[in-house]
Amino acid sequence: MTATHLTSPEAIGITLWLVDLSLPPSDPGDPDQMALLSATERAKAGRFHFERDARRYRASHTALRQLLAQVTGQPARVLSFVEGPFGKPRLRGEGQPHFNMSHSGDWALIGLCADAPIGVDIEVPRPMSDLESLAQRNFSPAEFLALCAVDPDQRLEAFLRCWTRKEACLKALGSGLSIEPGVFEAGIETEPRFTAIDVQGQACAMAVHSLALPFPGQAACARLADTDHRLAM
Repeated sequence: MTATHLTSPEAIGITLWLVDLSLPPSDPGDPDQMALLSATERAKAGRFHFERDARRYRASHTALRQLLAQVTGQPARVLSFVEGPFGKPRLRGEGQPHFNMSHSGDWALIGLCADAPIGVDIEVPRPMSDLESLAQRNFSPAEFLALCAVDPDQRLEAFLRCWTRKEACLKALGSGLSIEPGVFEAGIETEPRFTAIDVQGQACAMAVHSLALPFPGQAACARLADTDHRLAM
């Protein structure tokens, strides 16, 4: 496994791991590696058009299973997953640890938490010609104005910081993009923030943190407030 422990924000209770997807855990055809993945995972890996994407998928999902095996005490190959109404995976059964995974380019970010729904997101920079229009559609008015005030040379970094913070919040909730990212604020700053997302008239509170990476890129993690686990999807 090519996972490296990433320093987690204090007192948030999330263990974080970076996975280098350019270094697969073993040869793609190795039966021992393939045996860790479910039939559904193996089939999905086989549907990728480019071998690079199939390799990244196998490497990330193998690493996820190995990390979950360490904390559950179960063999990696027997772990079984179910999905929420908007596609967020979780371990089958009661009392299981919470987890989330994100990938961008040759990197995956995996978060584990014993007692609360969480979300993580990672973005490796790439040229974006439509940055401002994307921000206007997906950021709150205050976030968009703050982004426009950033020096143009630093605007992509600020955009990805806000984007990863929003994605981490929505993934912690499990809503995906069924909730518009512009209806709540996660901020373009690096400081931790408490925010809330309206869920059918109820405010779901959570904490969001930006993460320091050992390479160019932006990442964030979020954890639902202890009082609002029932609102997770």
